[in-house]
Amino acid sequence: MASDEASGAPADWLIKFLKQEYEKFKKTKYTAPVAIGITAVIYYLMLAYMMGSCWLGLLPPLILFGLFWNFDVKRVRKLLVYGFIGCTLLLAISTAFLVSAFQSLEPQTAFSSDPDNTLYDGIVTPMNGDSSTLFTYSVTVRPANETFNITEVRVTIAWIGDSTNESMTLADSNETSGEYFYEYRTTLSEPYNAFEFAANVSGTWIVATDYTDDGDEMIAIGPISSDSVDLGIWVLRHITLIQSYLQFFPIYAIICGMVWWTRRARRMREKAIQEWEQKRKKIEAKPPEDDSRSPSLARAIGLEEEPDSFVCSECGADVPSDAKSCPSCGEKFN
Repeated sequence: MASDEASGAPADWLIKFLKQEYEKFKKTKYTAPVAIGITAVIYYLMLAYMMGSCWLGLLPPLILFGLFWNFDVKRVRKLLVYGFIGCTLLLAISTAFLVSAFQSLEPQTAFSSDPDNTLYDGIVTPMNGDSSTLFTYSVTVRPANETFNITEVRVTIAWIGDSTNESMTLADSNETSGEYFYEYRTTLSEPYNAFEFAANVSGTWIVATDYTDDGDEMIAIGPISSDSVDLGIWVLRHITLIQSYLQFFPIYAIICGMVWWTRRARRMREKAIQEWEQKRKKIEAKPPEDDSRSPSLARAIGLEEEPDSFVCSECGADVPSDAKSCPSCGEKFN
């Protein structure tokens, strides 16, 4: 038993020490920066290991608010200001992360999903460049038999909000294998692009694109700008700005609004209780009214159930209960 107490004493001391230091820390001016910093680290780890998860848009504002609250930052105005600063930092982190992730993407290959794999090796080169770079889109068409007719091969180049559909030219062919190589060259002004191919073979359009792990069609990504600033501005405008201020901050602001409303409702309830208590005390402190009216004889001996008359204190006459004066002697009643 003694050994257990001895072994538990250092742990108890450590817990007590940490609690004391934590209480001291909550009184310093570093609580908000530390809360924002911790949230930023957690968010970066989520970007690295949970990209695509629905929790990526929900957890950061909840974590940020929870840290502020535990650090005793509980005034709604401060919560909103610090929350806005925190969401701005998350915006910067996600922008930098996505720029790095996009620029490190490997070239993607588009191919058709038909049984004969008619279109394959659809690529764009180079994968990274700028507005002056000449990008080459190429795809190989290999029909299933000799009785075919390739009437048109096209490439669709897409970016946020728009796309272009361009005809490709025959660059080379291999009569032995029956392969035909098409290409299209162009410069691109957008820092982020995607592509897919389509060929009309014997009257049937066949599409070559990328695919998800589940086998669903997904347009191939590329090329990506090699200019980090240019790409960063694009990511900021089309992805992270929307994510931070239309996803993160509204959730955070709703939580702050719930805190404000709860406090307001509690104050209203407390005010109503105080007013009720004051009214009750006034009623209790008010002296009882003097009633000089005496019950009537009929009521006094039990012959009258309803108090519809009483006896005049001056002359003894029966008086109706609603009378203001005695009909016999004229005595006034209160």
